[in-house]
Amino acid sequence: MGIFDIILMIAILAGTFWLLYNSLWKKKGCCQECGGEGCAKK
Repeated sequence: MGIFDIILMIAILAGTFWLLYNSLWKKKGCCQECGGEGCAKK
C-alpha cells in the first residue's frame, strides 16, 4: 500500500463522513421536499 492509496482512502472516508453528517445529523434525517417539518410518507 503506497502513500497515494492511503491519501485516496482518507479522501473517500472524509467525503463519506461529510455526506453522512449533512444528511443525517445536520438535517436530522429530513429529506429536501419536506423542509424539516416531517414527511407525510412515514
